[in-house]
Amino acid sequence: MTSMQKSSSIKIPAFDKENYNVWKRKIMLFIKAVNPLYLGILQNGPFVPRKEIEASTVDGVLIPVYWVNKLPSEFLEPEKDKVALDDYLKLILLDALTLDKAMCGNVIGCSSTKDMWNKIELLCEGSEEVKDNQRQILISQYEAFMAKS
Repeated sequence: MTSMQKSSSIKIPAFDKENYNVWKRKIMLFIKAVNPLYLGILQNGPFVPRKEIEASTVDGVLIPVYWVNKLPSEFLEPEKDKVALDDYLKLILLDALTLDKAMCGNVIGCSSTKDMWNKIELLCEGSEEVKDNQRQILISQYEAFMAKS
């Protein structure tokens, strides 16, 4: 069963900004169930096929071995399949966001699923600075509550 067949037999959790933490857990479980490689794509970005350029000498100067991204026309079949995983994952996230036009509009222009995911997290959870401020507020409220007890 292919990834797309699996995803079509299981309902994609619809995005719910009001219950973002629950949705995030559900979509992560869904993504992992469809294809465990998707989690790596969310964390590290898409697979980019590369090729080695051998060492050479130009005008008496040694240029060491280095790597460059392959052109799409140079991809081998297994590489094409790995590259396509990012697009499949984008479709899953966009399908989950279908009912929230604003969120969909915010992420549809992202170049990779990792960028989409990071933007969703930023819009729903806030930056690290915002999270730290929220933690400090909660700690202060807790301490004030305990002082009253």
